[in-house]
Amino acid sequence: MITLRVTRHDRNEQLLAECQSAVIPARGEVLQLDTAEADGTISRSSTMWRIIAVTIHVPSLESAAPLDGLPLRVRTVEVSVLPDVSLLPALHQAAEQVLAESRL
Repeated sequence: MITLRVTRHDRNEQLLAECQSAVIPARGEVLQLDTAEADGTISRSSTMWRIIAVTIHVPSLESAAPLDGLPLRVRTVEVSVLPDVSLLPALHQAAEQVLAESRL
């Protein structure tokens, strides 16, 4: 497991999420961030973010062995994201369709 940090990349960098993960996302993928309650239910609508950069913190050969006895390994991956604007036309079209149906 690694620590995955998701940071909004614009004027003020803002930490959006941090969690343990077994996967490393790739640049160009879309992340869906959910806000969940303690029981696992989603409490707010999800947000979609496009990954623009992935930084993997790799220990160098000069690094000392960790005190916990585990081998050197990647522990942290930072992902920079921006709002996924490619989804805006689809969302706009869906909203227009709902409005058209409500006028009937």
